[in-house]
Amino acid sequence: MPIDPVVAITEKLLQAERALRDSRLKRDEKLTQRWLTLIALLNEELYNAVPTSALGAAELLLRAAQSIGEPGSSYANHMREIAERLSNGTRALTDLVWLRSIRPALTGGLCGNDGIIIAPLIALAIKGASRPVVIFRAALPPPRDDSWKKVHSGAP
Repeated sequence: MPIDPVVAITEKLLQAERALRDSRLKRDEKLTQRWLTLIALLNEELYNAVPTSALGAAELLLRAAQSIGEPGSSYANHMREIAERLSNGTRALTDLVWLRSIRPALTGGLCGNDGIIIAPLIALAIKGASRPVVIFRAALPPPRDDSWKKVHSGAP
């Protein structure tokens, strides 16, 4: 099963952000500019990637929660709680309902510009969290037990 594209992109983003911090500490402007360009491209890629799992949806919610400023801290905390549940494999209907109700409010100006910016991430997270889960059974069927026939037929 291929890895969720959102998980892969967020891992690349984390590595690029660490490298950006290092280049800023070294005061290397050329390298800093390269890392900023890469981060911008990865963020654009993230806004176009549809998660294929609850884990990918959790990553998007964590990114969205980090981007909300002080006025929306209670919303950010709620997003982190939902992300934690999703990353643990728990999908609750109440979480999906809350996300579906908060997205249009964010687009409408709730949390200011931060809300408008993260609304597409919430929409993508909803798509990932609401995908059906396919469970593959790895167990073999039980062995055929014909002993009851022998008892009733009188055969030895």
